[in-house]
Amino acid sequence: MTRILILTVLLFPLNVFSQVLEHPNFSLASHPTLNLDKIEFAEGRTILYFTITNAKLGGTFCIDPGSYLKNSMGEEVYVMTALANIPACPENYRFKSVGESLTFVLYFPEISKNLKYIDLIEPCEEACISIKYILLDAEMNELVNKGFTLYNTGKPRLAQQHFEDILATRSDNSSPVFGTIYLYLMTISFDLGDSGQIKKYYNELKTSSIINKDEIIETARTEGVIR
Repeated sequence: MTRILILTVLLFPLNVFSQVLEHPNFSLASHPTLNLDKIEFAEGRTILYFTITNAKLGGTFCIDPGSYLKNSMGEEVYVMTALANIPACPENYRFKSVGESLTFVLYFPEISKNLKYIDLIEPCEEACISIKYILLDAEMNELVNKGFTLYNTGKPRLAQQHFEDILATRSDNSSPVFGTIYLYLMTISFDLGDSGQIKKYYNELKTSSIINKDEIIETARTEGVIR
């Protein structure tokens, strides 16, 4: 098993030549209260910053030392090399209360600049972290985050129009981000009580060639957006 170092951030000072992707979007995640805050692409390493919020009494959390990044669209694997502010399993952090948040950092080797999507996989047997189809395109992330801002500021119809515009102008009918956008559109329509639009988006997604469409449809069913 690869040795993992538990390090303070001071051991890894910020690289002045690094690039940072703020609030990366992704299609699917195992833990609803886990947020991927940013990804730093630095010389020789890739650094992921997270915040997790405890949702139950006596909650604990740790990261399996064999966790890795994987090219969502290929076979390349990048095994975690270090972590900060979180124990490596079997040691664990015990939350003091429900609602407590913990920020932590995971370090990986430098990933290929050609990758468009990555998965984070924690190989364990129970409550394992999985985040799939993390979008690495900064421009597309900015567009998607603009839609979130509209939605979160009480403008669901403007958010809906924004996401529809992305589909109309940017969709290649295959990339995972467009499956995610369909999920957002179905969710917004559900919130608006518009069953006709939900059916429209569902049918468009179902007949598309988007590679994660089956997973997106299953997520929509699990969340009660479609039946």
